[in-house]
Amino acid sequence: MAAHELTLAGVPVLMYHGLGASPPADLGPRECTYWVSAEAFGRQLALVRRGGHRVIRLYDSWAGEADERRAPSPVVLTFDDGRASDYELAFPMLVAAQVPGAFFINTATIGQPGYLTWAQVVEMDRAGMSFQSHAHDHVVLPALSWSALRVQLETSKRHIEDRVGRGVDFLAAPYGLLDRRLVNAAREVGYRAVCGSLGWPARRRRAVVNRVAVYRETTDARFAAILDRRPAAYLPGLARAALRYLPKRLLLRVRPWALGAQLSTEKA
Repeated sequence: MAAHELTLAGVPVLMYHGLGASPPADLGPRECTYWVSAEAFGRQLALVRRGGHRVIRLYDSWAGEADERRAPSPVVLTFDDGRASDYELAFPMLVAAQVPGAFFINTATIGQPGYLTWAQVVEMDRAGMSFQSHAHDHVVLPALSWSALRVQLETSKRHIEDRVGRGVDFLAAPYGLLDRRLVNAAREVGYRAVCGSLGWPARRRRAVVNRVAVYRETTDARFAAILDRRPAAYLPGLARAALRYLPKRLLLRVRPWALGAQLSTEKA
């Protein structure tokens, strides 16, 4: 990238949802778009290395302990949902590349078929990975009552901290849906910030951490441009998120099943 080329301020915090040749059978069409092949992920790790970027911890990025203006520029890798592929594929590839990852887990699914076990979580933590909250259940948090919301945030945080023996600083909102009420609740419970999916570089010490989704269709060229913080790589995703926001909120009210969203902790 030429030195004079315009770049965005902030740190790219990349968001993955699972790795594998084919998505799990329980995923709907929308969720399948986030399922990245292990081969593609391997190429992306190589692009990070060849581009001269350094993978840093989410906390270090948020706290401002890594200056994105200095070379090599930083990037953060995060993984949502706590799927088994986090341990089977992502974990060994991250260890081989000697880079950290932050994993957001729903504590209600730990130990269920297709998901991480607590033994795996502890092993990954001891190897330098970080575990953060994706709430206790994978539900639309803004739709919950205040008391139910607090239970979701407190239960997940407590379970993770009890199991790994480390503090949980971040919450990733399921479905990327958050509002001021959720952010305030998270801060009251003890989280430092809530991670969303705006598709823009994250700024330090903000109450909401922007993340950039990596899709199955993300090309190597676009991935490299995201790492370099080139505006053209971010604008399409930002526009897509803006155009989908209001229709998505409406669907959640009238046809949540169309989004594959779970509105309550009661299982069907």
